[in-house]
Amino acid sequence: MKNKLKNKFLNFSGKYLLSTLINFNNITLRLRVVNKPTDPSNKIYIFWHSKMLIGWWLFKKENCLALVSKSKDGDILTRLLNKWKYFVIRGSSSKGGKDALEQIFGEITDGNSVVITPDGPRGPAREIKNGALIISNRTGYPIIPIKIDCSNKKILKKSWDKFEIPLPFSKCEVSFGKHFYYKEFLYDNNLSNFKQDISSQM
Repeated sequence: MKNKLKNKFLNFSGKYLLSTLINFNNITLRLRVVNKPTDPSNKIYIFWHSKMLIGWWLFKKENCLALVSKSKDGDILTRLLNKWKYFVIRGSSSKGGKDALEQIFGEITDGNSVVITPDGPRGPAREIKNGALIISNRTGYPIIPIKIDCSNKKILKKSWDKFEIPLPFSKCEVSFGKHFYYKEFLYDNNLSNFKQDISSQM
């Protein structure tokens, strides 16, 4: 009985999230974008999982590959991203990650960019995992962190990432950070410091 109720809740939450995402275009936001590359191609764009409502929307219809987890929430997100003309590849650090990365390398062509929430799908929140770094190392693409701030938002405090829903008429600022190239494998403190440098711009 407990599992049944849990599944019903997850299903309802998923439908609510999908509804919010689908209607996002119709929400009036004062969106200010800073330092977006004039050429959006051949990049790896990353933003925190909690900021995805605006993050994914930024790159709709821009010929991007999206890495999405093999979860129920991932199923819901995939349906939306397909509508937004992303090429969706399923996998994460916890399930199917290695195969997903290989598929990305197989699908990347000149002009494609990759979009990732580097702390997803389960966290820890705001800690960068290695997927974006591996892609940068193999492709030579820069990692570009994106900072997203909204003046008015609903925070789902019980979610692992403190998921944010921008409220109508709020002021949102999107800032694209500098280019980070992961040219050689780093370890221990060097790796932690590299990730921290990226995180500081998100």
